[in-house]
Amino acid sequence: MRSFRKYPNRRIYDLETSKYVNLEALAKIILTGTSINVKKADTEEDITQSILLQILAEKEKDEASPLLTNLALEQLIRFASNPYTRVASQFIEQSLDFLAKQKAFFSQTSKGANSVSPFTVFQESMQFWTRKK
Repeated sequence: MRSFRKYPNRRIYDLETSKYVNLEALAKIILTGTSINVKKADTEEDITQSILLQILAEKEKDEASPLLTNLALEQLIRFASNPYTRVASQFIEQSLDFLAKQKAFFSQTSKGANSVSPFTVFQESMQFWTRKK
């Protein structure tokens, strides 16, 4: 886990490298598999979640096909003020963990071959299950 401090001037300081970083640099750190922790410099308040949301918002803005559609965001907002928030949170975490493992599995088994994307397989399986209803 890498620790950072956010100062009142809105700059984020990397305690490991003793340098200021931007959201893009934090995103690169996260993409390597390293978790981050960000605290306000003056109050020591943990603001990691808000920083992660900012990074996600920036990544979503840059993508042609966003991960979080308007409908998905609306559903998340509805669950955020729902008694089932904890259950929904655990479900989302487990689902994303499953997708990450599937992606790693497909990447490993398809080295050098033209194969189907794990997301295509996931989409097809979801379509199969929705047709079964």
